[in-house]
Amino acid sequence: MKHYLLALCILCSFPNFSQAQNGKFDVRFGVGSSLLGSGDMRTISLENELNFKINKYLETSLSVDYGKSDSGVYEYASFIQGNLNLFVSPFKNTGRNDFRVGGGFSVMNVSDGYLQSAQYTNGVLTDADYMLDHRHDLGCSIIVEDVYFLTSKFLIGLKLFTQPYSNGDINSGVLLKIGIAL
Repeated sequence: MKHYLLALCILCSFPNFSQAQNGKFDVRFGVGSSLLGSGDMRTISLENELNFKINKYLETSLSVDYGKSDSGVYEYASFIQGNLNLFVSPFKNTGRNDFRVGGGFSVMNVSDGYLQSAQYTNGVLTDADYMLDHRHDLGCSIIVEDVYFLTSKFLIGLKLFTQPYSNGDINSGVLLKIGIAL
């Protein structure tokens, strides 16, 4: 949680710097759903993202994601991840619509909780032992995103992504995003 708060503070400190860059930065907030693991857990996901426009074809982003689930093979699962991505806008990112594809690196920390043993008396649960697993791993991101600028400052978009990790986990999903150009 400390890392998430630190990243959020860093993202919030960029507006003063970005004004000198003539609108090359934007901040986006996303909410959606993903399938965590190998599709075992359906999560509700939140994302905070900072984008930097390099030129009319390239952008880079730094994002922090959080997801939580109580639906799937485990009793509980949550994740926090950091992502660094590079995007290509084949139709340029100079108009109101910006379609982009990209990829990059991802670091994820996952916690899973599951029932290890249970004792019942007369059909009533009287004792339960839960196990908690923690794991973190490196992976990559593959992203397709379409963003539409409602005004010169405000945007809305849809992001489809998949993130395979070296330990076999996969996080794939869709996010609805809103944002503001700085």
